[in-house]
Amino acid sequence: MEVILLETFDKLGQIGDIVKVKNGFARNYLIPNKKALRANKANKEVFQGIKEDLIEKNKQFIDKSKSLLEKIENKEIVFIRNASDNGQLYGSVSPKDISNYFHENNLDIKPSNINLHSSIKKIGIYDLNVKLHAEVGCSLKINVAISEQAAKQQKLDIENELKKSKENNDNKVIKTNDLEKEITEVDVDDKSSIAKDKESLNKNDVKETKLTSKEKEDEKSKEKSEKFITEEVEKTTKEDTS
Repeated sequence: MEVILLETFDKLGQIGDIVKVKNGFARNYLIPNKKALRANKANKEVFQGIKEDLIEKNKQFIDKSKSLLEKIENKEIVFIRNASDNGQLYGSVSPKDISNYFHENNLDIKPSNINLHSSIKKIGIYDLNVKLHAEVGCSLKINVAISEQAAKQQKLDIENELKKSKENNDNKVIKTNDLEKEITEVDVDDKSSIAKDKESLNKNDVKETKLTSKEKEDEKSKEKSEKFITEEVEKTTKEDTS
């Protein structure tokens, strides 16, 4: 079914967008909750008449949500619950429980605005998301413990684990940098060695070239001497014959 959105949704679209959704989702949720209209000719005309008013109300709601978010984004949420020796809760902590917690602190946040990453059935520290609007949300942590003291210790343990993990990561980075430095130094040494070998080869080539040149000169001198001796022998022979 095609509908005209009267609100902005994360995965659907902005106000006024015409989108295709499943029939059940439109009939059971969007249309009854006045979040969308059927995308027929009559409703398209109706939407044009209320569009500006919807956009203005949406802007006001975003501003209100941002103001509310400022009050909770750094808030520490602690739940004290009874639990067995292995930390299993006698019950669970639900989005409704968290919503009631906010209401007790004069903060209007509905269960539908709260998304737990995992069900809370044991003591521990858990992540949750509060989504007040498609454009306004934050991540929080909820500390579930058997006492205030236990909650403080859990928080301290988590902080120490994070600190240790960070130090380990920093050490890995340092070791990696040292290894890269060693490899670079080896490469430099290798290049230096290669350069020296090349320089040595070049000197040997020059030396060999010089030796070859000298040998050629010696050969020429030898040939010249032999020719001179031959000519002298021939000359002497002719004189003796005469």
